[in-house]
Amino acid sequence: MAEDSKSDRVKFVYNAQFPSSTAVVLDYLINNDAFTSRQGRQRAMDAITAFYRPLAEEERGKMSEEQVQAVAGVCVEQLVKQIDTLCDRYQLPNPITSRARTASISGDRLESILESGFQTIADAIRGSGLSVDSPLPMSPPLEQGVLMDGSELGDLDDVDFGAPEVDDVVS
Repeated sequence: MAEDSKSDRVKFVYNAQFPSSTAVVLDYLINNDAFTSRQGRQRAMDAITAFYRPLAEEERGKMSEEQVQAVAGVCVEQLVKQIDTLCDRYQLPNPITSRARTASISGDRLESILESGFQTIADAIRGSGLSVDSPLPMSPPLEQGVLMDGSELGDLDDVDFGAPEVDDVVS
């Protein structure tokens, strides 16, 4: 059906039967003492729209990518508020703030590791008698290479490279 022939209205009727969770939620929204049934229906639509609107706008194709992205940003803010409400009401850890805190802790930990590493290098330089003004010691020319006796690699006989043994190969 072409969009031009569509009505200017969308009719949405939904019947849910108890004990389904959908029926419990719809009954709560329609028969709540804290707000009217009309407000309850609007809250249901707001919750649905907060998730599906950017997807629907993208599919519809009437908005630019930047406009859809802006709509998605507003919707994410709405969803975050809903998550905050549930976490506060039911004393749950907030997965959004927990992730942000974990990322911050990880960043702090990385900074600490780097700081410690640089301090170790600085201490080693001070202990060697070098200063910022002293020239670096000469390293051997690369052509000389490094003498290795094989022990640096460990015992390769103990390493399983995942290749089948000759006996394990089926003809």
